[in-house]
Amino acid sequence: MFGIPWAGAIALLCGVATPQSTTDAACVSCHPTVAAEWSASQHRTAFTESTFQTAHRLEPRAFCRACHAPEQNPSTREITPASALGVSCRSCHLIDGEIVSGEGTVSADAPHSVRRDPDFGGLGCARCHQFDFPDSGLRAAPLAMQSTVDEHAASRHRGRSCAECHMPADAAGRASHSFAVTRDPEALRRSVRVRARRVDEGQVVLTLVAGEVGHAVPTGDLLRRLEVGAAPARRPEMATRRYLARHFGQVRQPTGIALLDELYDDRVPADGQPREVSLKLEAGRDETIVWWVRYQRVAHHRSLDPERALVDGELELASGRLLPL
Repeated sequence: MFGIPWAGAIALLCGVATPQSTTDAACVSCHPTVAAEWSASQHRTAFTESTFQTAHRLEPRAFCRACHAPEQNPSTREITPASALGVSCRSCHLIDGEIVSGEGTVSADAPHSVRRDPDFGGLGCARCHQFDFPDSGLRAAPLAMQSTVDEHAASRHRGRSCAECHMPADAAGRASHSFAVTRDPEALRRSVRVRARRVDEGQVVLTLVAGEVGHAVPTGDLLRRLEVGAAPARRPEMATRRYLARHFGQVRQPTGIALLDELYDDRVPADGQPREVSLKLEAGRDETIVWWVRYQRVAHHRSLDPERALVDGELELASGRLLPL
């Protein structure tokens, strides 16, 4: 994945000097809109972003750096001009020495060849969003660390590519490289539909169904989860919470080695099947109950106890009130 000259041009645009900058500046003049969009994206900050750096300081693994800083030698822990590029153009578009893109035409006077692949809008994403744990060789069977591509294949939107949602096209048909949907609060809220009901004075049931999304909610890395909670309106300190995520625990493998293994997955599934969450509260019949669903980014789990996780940020996806009985 190393050797194509696009990285220098992108680095020049972002004010990061690399040896290729002087010879590759012409790339920016050909693709200025794409480069500007990318420079404001989370792909650009994949390595330097604060949440990742918090986790990386606690677990500085080369395995993580290989995806978050693919233009840097993964043995290097520090932020360098190459790692500051994050996931650059060549990280996605350079495959086996060829520049690959989705469907379209190539100008006759283009300075380089482009191989058009109609499946690129999904396969290009799969290289970093579908992979196994690095210790899978020690397990009875490989275990996916990220399974977004498989989730998409099982979803109601499997006929649409990743790019259709995450890189919406403008009026001219050009795909956006800002990948802004992952930071759009309203888009995140549309990813799940929630219905709440009160079964008795102290029991609340929330039913969550995937909305406008083609994968489980949440998907991606293991540092994302949904907090589903409820509390008596006047006694918020009495809240009850559950966390929807992939849950892990120590499991002894056939090799005799104990590894963290997936115990269960209670995320909102991509296939449209409901996820029902029952919360038991200490509440009287005459009390109003408030409920919520929050999307949380975890900087580090710190332990297997979800209450001890270091939460770096959250967004309320849905909330409401249930009146006294």
